[in-house]
Amino acid sequence: MIDTLIDLIQAYKPNTTGVRRQSSVLIPLIQREGCWHLLFEKRALTLKSQPGEICFPGGSIEEVEHSSTAAIRETCEELGIQTSDIQVIGQIDSILTSFDMIIHCYVGIINYDFDKIPYSTDEVDHIFTIPVQYFIDHPPATYTIDSKFNLSDDFPYHNIPDGKNYNFKSMKYPVVFYDYEAYTVWGLTARMTQQFISLIQDGHIHSFKCE
Repeated sequence: MIDTLIDLIQAYKPNTTGVRRQSSVLIPLIQREGCWHLLFEKRALTLKSQPGEICFPGGSIEEVEHSSTAAIRETCEELGIQTSDIQVIGQIDSILTSFDMIIHCYVGIINYDFDKIPYSTDEVDHIFTIPVQYFIDHPPATYTIDSKFNLSDDFPYHNIPDGKNYNFKSMKYPVVFYDYEAYTVWGLTARMTQQFISLIQDGHIHSFKCE
């Protein structure tokens, strides 16, 4: 019995409890007229999931696929470019969403002329860029969702200390917004952007102005 248990544990692929889905995203840096920009997609309006939303390239991690491989694969599929056109710099913090999903975030350089990127119109309505310097100069607006437990009437309060007076913790969830010209970058994409910009600033890089 113990040998079977050992085999079972050794073959198990650990995950974070409660996480049922994993995705990977690439935060793409691209040069335009000597300036470093972040590249964003507006999702095709025909998609069933989040049509018209602004996002970074990315998607679900396939079975036995590394998170970095998924980020590159999804970027190539959505932008219509090749693996050789992407220089992955590294990984920054993953984001655990409130929807049983974890998103792994990578930063990479797109070595391709922006105006010639043959993005997939099946998945992408259009692409656009925002200068990195804009995000440094314009902090986002942040709002907080305060989520509380909604317990059923038959919840067994009698089995826990203080019963109905138990001090259940609420969950505070940040919702971030950046406004740029006609675009609003918000939600998880904005949180990833904010994390990336904070990393820049924590590294005392105060300027990403044109070269």
